[in-house]
Amino acid sequence: RVSNNLVNNQLDLLNEFEISFDQPLKTFDSSKITLHTDSTFKPVTNYRFVLDSSRSQVKVLHAWKENTAYHLIMDIDFAEDSSGRKLLKPDTLSFRTKKQSDYGSLKLRFRNLDLSKNPVLLFVLNNNISRSFPLAGPDFSASLLLPGEYELRILYDDNKNGKWDPGDFFGGRKQPELVKPVERKINVKAGTENEFDISL
Repeated sequence: RVSNNLVNNQLDLLNEFEISFDQPLKTFDSSKITLHTDSTFKPVTNYRFVLDSSRSQVKVLHAWKENTAYHLIMDIDFAEDSSGRKLLKPDTLSFRTKKQSDYGSLKLRFRNLDLSKNPVLLFVLNNNISRSFPLAGPDFSASLLLPGEYELRILYDDNKNGKWDPGDFFGGRKQPELVKPVERKINVKAGTENEFDISL
């Protein structure tokens, strides 16, 4: 059983294309799964597959073009899971990438940002962290951001690994890294330049 991360048969330009399996794969033959584009099914050459450590997800890495049709052609023998199951017949998965106009661009200007604490800007959409960006200065910009109302948080990243660490109370009595919520929410609209001043 194969699933993917498409939404309405569209691929988010900010993500790689992902194929997920309900059982870990026993075999995966990348020569038996090919990527094509346009209505003529022109072969794509510059892409590769990455099988994750659980052997239950494959990412297709490619410099996706906006608003473009793609076709992933899977042979019967491209994969076999740990239960010995394969595709019943060759399959083609067709999808289209989103347009750049489906996204909004964003500029933020931060006041009172303490750069000595290695701040990381977290975008929270529907209670999930959707994007994160280390901040090197008070001005931030992103050319592609999905529309929506975002909560912002600032992570003070003590060990500079780009993610929140819970600390180690029993081992070294190290406190969890501080995450500071930003009071102002921002609303990113598609096809527009969105600019905000943020005071911390």
